[in-house]
Amino acid sequence: MFPSNASLPVSSADCPDLNGACQALPHQAYTEQYNADFVSRWDELIDWNKRAEGEGAFFSQLLLKAGACRILDASCGSGFHSVQLRRAGFDVTASDGSPTMVRQAKANFARHQLQIPALCCDWHALDPRQLGMFDAVLCLGSSLCHVFEETERIAVLKRFRRLLRPGGVLLVDQRNFQAILAGQFTSSGRYYYCGKTAKVTLGELHDSLCEFVYTFADGACYRLRVFPILPGRLRAEMTAAGFEVQQSYGDFKPVYDPMSADFIIHQAHV
Repeated sequence: MFPSNASLPVSSADCPDLNGACQALPHQAYTEQYNADFVSRWDELIDWNKRAEGEGAFFSQLLLKAGACRILDASCGSGFHSVQLRRAGFDVTASDGSPTMVRQAKANFARHQLQIPALCCDWHALDPRQLGMFDAVLCLGSSLCHVFEETERIAVLKRFRRLLRPGGVLLVDQRNFQAILAGQFTSSGRYYYCGKTAKVTLGELHDSLCEFVYTFADGACYRLRVFPILPGRLRAEMTAAGFEVQQSYGDFKPVYDPMSADFIIHQAHV
């Protein structure tokens, strides 16, 4: 299913702590899917310039309106949103459970000449006693869908809540699995995966598994297997974790067609 180097050793160099903040290692299945070959092509898949054009100032405007200053990008991936928010003047800390993604993010931070703290850490190990408190936590890239069990997702959301100051904001996005499970899968390339050298299609799909297949022009193929959580269910889990869900957006719009949006973004407050 994956290239032969999919299973990566995790050393202290791969998973550095931030003033002792990270001790737990990420889940094996998650790290194996984001192998070094795939991650090396992640920015090619995204196309930072086109993605920035598609998003505009959506996240920075939401955060400014919420009065947020200190931000935890809790699924930073290769660092796109950390860079955009740091450039917009926010105090950003980047975190991801994939050591390969954290290495890529650090390389991108250096390339953009930005000082952004970055750590490789399982969500369950994010500790406010060591990291401090944040005004906002972002969990983007449909990352929470890597967690298959409802109880574990709620536990992760509760962990995010512990990291937030009173009145803090949580932004979580997800693939539009309502449309996908209804046979209306789209990958428009306008907002998220904007690169033109790869095609995103579906593999195995049912109520408890969605497999995305990323095929590049040179024939390289990678797969991500996630849980297809429905938007209403995720909002309910956020509520169960102690959040007040205030708004959901489809492709950055407050009014949207639930059968055509690529991604759904949920905004909640403590």
